[in-house]
Formats: sequence, C-alpha cells, structure tokens
Amino acid sequence: MEETFEAIGIDVPSEKDFNHLAERAGDQGEPTQLCRRGAVLHGRCWKLGEGLEVWTVLYESGTGEIFYADCRPGFRARYTQRVSPWALTEYDEDGEAIVHGYCDGYETEVLFELQNLTEVGPEGFRAQELHVGLCGLAYRARVTTESAETRWQPLEEAAPSRAAHENDWSLSGRVISFKPLRNPVSGTDLYWVYLDLGKLKLEVLVNTKALRGDALAVGAGFSAEVWLQGHVLDRRALLSRYEGRDATATRASLWAHLRRRN
Repeated sequence: MEETFEAIGIDVPSEKDFNHLAERAGDQGEPTQLCRRGAVLHGRCWKLGEGLEVWTVLYESGTGEIFYADCRPGFRARYTQRVSPWALTEYDEDGEAIVHGYCDGYETEVLFELQNLTEVGPEGFRAQELHVGLCGLAYRARVTTESAETRWQPLEEAAPSRAAHENDWSLSGRVISFKPLRNPVSGTDLYWVYLDLGKLKLEVLVNTKALRGDALAVGAGFSAEVWLQGHVLDRRALLSRYEGRDATATRASLWAHLRRRN
C-alpha cells in the first residue's frame, strides 16, 4: 500500500509512519458512518486539497469494540463514468469495498476500490447503474512521443509478479489532457493525466518521481500500472456537478443514453 500513497505525494517509509498517517487522518478527516450487519463502519476522509484525500476506516463491532480497519490514499476524479451492471463486495472488518462492473456505453470491465462507502450510504447502491468517478493511482508510468497501442488489462494478467491487489491494472493510451498538481501537505509535484484508452477514458494520477520517458504532451503515448479507485456519486453530488447540456455533443449521442435495457 505504501506505493499507492506515493502516487498522491505522501512518503510512508515505515509502519510507524503509516500508523501516524492513519491517526492524523482520523483526527482531521470528515466523519461519516454506516451500519452493517450489527456493526458500524466509521469513515474519515481527510481532504488535502487539489482532489487529494486520505481515507481511514474504523470498525465498531456489535459489542462496542472499536479497532482500526484500513487507511488508503484517494483522489476525487473530475469526470464521471456510468457503471452498469455492477456488483459490490464488502470486507467490513477490513474496512474495504470492491466494485466490479462495466462502464456504460463501452462494455469495458472495471474493478476498483470503493472509497466512500460510508459517505454515500445504502441509498446510493439501490440503482441499476452507478455514477462513479474513477482514477488510477500510478505505481509507475512512461510517456512516449509515438502513439501507443491502447491497452486495458488486469495487472495480474499483464505482469503477475508485480500485481499486489485485485484492482491493479495495466493500461496504455493517448494523452487527452494533463495538469501539474502539488500535494499541499508534502509539497510533492504530481501530474493529473486524462487518457483515451480506446474503449475507456480514464484519469490517472502520477508522482513526477515515478514518471519516465519523454515530456508529457497532448497526443503523446502514455502507459502505466495503476491501483484503480473510485467514488460513487449520490443524487446530491450529481446535481451539484450539473452544468447544463454539452453543446459539443451530437443529438444522436444524447438519444443513445436513453436506450432501453432488457
């Protein structure tokens, strides 16, 4: 997990540092909670700025015993994907939840760590489709001036020896846009990169120290290995993001979203 924290610009060299980070996130994070099978999950989201987050989760058993369950990095994606069909798997005592589904309109498989289970609550998981902000936190990445062949593949298939989590992916595509970021807490320089992977458009966050190859540029080839995470948007969050109809979208593409599901 230490490598994924490096993607958001936080160095966690030891278990002591990890525990200190979890404690700080618990103290400074925004609290949310969710009842689950006689127990309670207590989520804390420490928002660092620039969309960067640290999530920590405490598990409270039915007898009132509370213990630390998980601490993980996060980034709030700027664009939204529609995922349908989907399935949610929870590991309550570990403070984790995994979503497996397909991006609507692309039929592209995704499997990602769900960050904000306690924030959304049960109401956000009763719909046939989920509105999700997805972003891959890059372990390593490379830029090439030549266009790269598109790829979206589980890392355990592409490079089994480097796969540490079930939501690790290997990707390759074309840079649509990018923006330099800085972690306000650590001062580390990062890049937010928006990619066209052929059947999927995806945001990736990468530490400049983990970026190799040529200079980032629109149209350049970009390959990476990422830990895929995401946030589900509830109705209130969706309404707050609405900015009107996209004038560049064709009428045919708008009607396509209204197709009937069997």
